[in-house]
Amino acid sequence: MATTETRHGGAAHKTVTVILDEEQVSGVPQHTAPNEILQLAGIDPATHYLERVNGRHRESFKDEGDKDITAYEREKFVSVFTGPTPVS
Repeated sequence: MATTETRHGGAAHKTVTVILDEEQVSGVPQHTAPNEILQLAGIDPATHYLERVNGRHRESFKDEGDKDITAYEREKFVSVFTGPTPVS
């Protein structure tokens, strides 16, 4: 999918489609925050953080959920659960 432009407050803002946990998430503003990407995918940023995947390298946005980042078309991300792990 190609990037699209939307009008917001009189200025053009590009949106992209990213891959999060192997699922497409459309309408992601190109200049956004990791928590916004999680929310667009229906994932709670209070219990997850985002990592950008580039081959075998991962860039963590743990404790940086409100930091501005640039997302690119078809870029890959994963969500990481931070809640308690059940013990059996």
